[in-house]
Amino acid sequence: MTRGELLALQESRWRELARYALKTSSFYRHHLAGVDVDRCSLADIPPLTKSMLVEHWDDIVAEPCLRRAALEKHLENPANWNRRLKGRWLVCQTSGTSGIPIITPHDVESVDWLHAVHAARNGTTATSHKPLTWSPFQRRPRMAAFIWETAPSASAALFHTRPWIGALFSSHHAIDAGASWPDILQRLNKLKPNVLICYASILERLARAQLDGRLQLDFTVPGSSISTGGDVLAPGIRSMCQQAFHLQPLDGYGSGESPAIARQWQGVDQLMLLEDLTAFEAVDAQDQPVPEGEISDHVLITPLINRAFPLLRYRLNDRVRLGPVHANWPFRSIDKIIGRSAMTFTFHTPEEHVIVGMNVFGIHETDPRVINWQARQTSPSSVECLCMPVPGTDVAQLTSEILRNMRVHLNSCGCDKVTIAAHAVPFIEPDPHSGKLQQFIPLPLHSQLEAD
Repeated sequence: MTRGELLALQESRWRELARYALKTSSFYRHHLAGVDVDRCSLADIPPLTKSMLVEHWDDIVAEPCLRRAALEKHLENPANWNRRLKGRWLVCQTSGTSGIPIITPHDVESVDWLHAVHAARNGTTATSHKPLTWSPFQRRPRMAAFIWETAPSASAALFHTRPWIGALFSSHHAIDAGASWPDILQRLNKLKPNVLICYASILERLARAQLDGRLQLDFTVPGSSISTGGDVLAPGIRSMCQQAFHLQPLDGYGSGESPAIARQWQGVDQLMLLEDLTAFEAVDAQDQPVPEGEISDHVLITPLINRAFPLLRYRLNDRVRLGPVHANWPFRSIDKIIGRSAMTFTFHTPEEHVIVGMNVFGIHETDPRVINWQARQTSPSSVECLCMPVPGTDVAQLTSEILRNMRVHLNSCGCDKVTIAAHAVPFIEPDPHSGKLQQFIPLPLHSQLEAD
């Protein structure tokens, strides 16, 4: 498709979704009062926030059997986490990294679209991709996917939905990200996959194990790939992956509400928006579009293929910087995902100061000497940065620079009385509930209330 044809398809899909929402949802009939969905622009539709979704859940989701209380009861039984509800819907729950966990139902058809896109779009240009073929005589790639089995996560639900279709093209193997590390390494050494899907923070540990000989994986077979998603694929992790596996990892970007937002594939340097599956808007605090190259306050997404959960201009508190339309694809690129604007720090010194994020690298957004890092609040008036330095780094100099950058940033926000610390560590623990490494850890709400 040309860019114009793609946008026309996107428009027809969001208009069809809006008509469906008006027909089936009492919430949308009120929310879109006065909006002509046959003639308006997408920007004329009022945004939908997470608090609105939580409050009006049963008036938004059309199917009677997808009521919130019923889905909560369905997910109380772990046996239902990887099982389709009535054979028609995949039901999972977001990790809650941006606030309240949200139960998300998906049409099976929308899941099929997601799998098809990831299978079909695998070339450097829109005309050079190689569609997967099936033959009973061909050797299938061995794929290992890390999934979180101790919660009703999207990763596990997606992996276990329609497994027989994926098995036609590759040998599927799920690895529980919550298993013990020796068991994970033993399983991988036995499977010897040539396609790997995992969190970026797990990839860092796998690369270290490969470099010190505890892991022996071979990605030289044609068609081999390593893909990540769920947390930040930092430059240091990319570098370690290249050193350990002689392969550049491919990044992905999605959410529980819309798993297919953007992805990277072989020969493409940037994430590209899958704009036929999700309409994506990078906007400022007033929900106005930000120019290319500027960092957004948040984004608005409209998943285009999931009628079970109709979301029109749903707010995600992700801060991104959009790039141009790709030269060889009709999709717009994402230059950078900065983080979640919902990750705010509230300090009491004793005056209250609220700031978004924490600048630990000065004018730079990353540091090649750092594999991964985490800024976490340790009290109402203190914050620390943990960093995993690349081997051979001058740790004293690195931590000194991080402290200086944090001090400058905090002073500029009126937080000159906030105390700071920086420590180099060999490993940063992921969140025990989601398996992701969170880069910003504010003080829990109950601690803030005690401070007040």
